[in-house]
Amino acid sequence: MQTPRINFDGLIATDFRDIYTNEDQLLANALVTDQLIATQSAEHLIIEQTKFEKMTFSTTNFFRIEATDVIFKDCDFSNCQFEKSSWYRVAFINCKLVGTTFDQSLFKAVSFDACNLNLANLNEMKLATVTFKDCQLTEINCMDTSLKVTHFNDCNLNNADFTNTPLNKCDLRSCQFEALRVQPFDIRGCRVSAEQALYFANQFLGLRID
Repeated sequence: MQTPRINFDGLIATDFRDIYTNEDQLLANALVTDQLIATQSAEHLIIEQTKFEKMTFSTTNFFRIEATDVIFKDCDFSNCQFEKSSWYRVAFINCKLVGTTFDQSLFKAVSFDACNLNLANLNEMKLATVTFKDCQLTEINCMDTSLKVTHFNDCNLNNADFTNTPLNKCDLRSCQFEALRVQPFDIRGCRVSAEQALYFANQFLGLRID
């Protein structure tokens, strides 16, 4: 996993709103902390080599964001809209992303550590080298999405919807769920625990094993 490439010594404390007045709507080499960004809409913001900490984004709609080498720590993105965006070498640490929408976006070398993504939307996306660790992923919508080298470690996936999303080569053994919305062909090649295998046998084959 490639981590964000940031020169922390070169970061400059910045107001996020400066991005709207900067040429090409670019925010780079910035440290952005303790700000509330509410009721904002923008398209094609570019963020590079920047760290965000203790930020709250409320009712924001940012379409086609390009984020490269960025860290988000202790940030709240609940119910924000980030459709058709590109995220390269980005780390989300202890962030709240409840109901956040990333539909039709690209994640490449992106990590989520101890994040809450319950009810998030990750439909029609491309994920390449992405890790979810100790995350809440209950009732996420992840339909028609490509998962390439995607890891789920110690996550809660209860009632997650992976319809038409192949879980081939994914390892769910450390994750927990009571129900998972998938089609039989979605779980081919997926590594599961014995208990999870019993669940799928009952769901798709109607088998009862006592």
